[in-house]
Amino acid sequence: MKPVPVALLLAALATAPFASLPASAADKKDHADTIVTVYISGHGGGSIAKEMNAMHVKMEAAGWRFADVAIHVENEDTEGAWITYVK
Repeated sequence: MKPVPVALLLAALATAPFASLPASAADKKDHADTIVTVYISGHGGGSIAKEMNAMHVKMEAAGWRFADVAIHVENEDTEGAWITYVK
């Protein structure tokens, strides 16, 4: 499998927030969302996927909903992930 060019990945991640909410959801809002972004590190020997799942459970229990994820890649190595939640 051929690796995805970094420029293409960055372009996709940059446009994802604009396509994430349907227009009907935006029409129903009468207030601004509170947004928080957390970073899950790829270092430390743990599984990023397992840590992301645990973070989703924790944030959902606190009333947050998942909005977006951006994978942090440097020199073709996964360094971590930024996960954005809204309330």
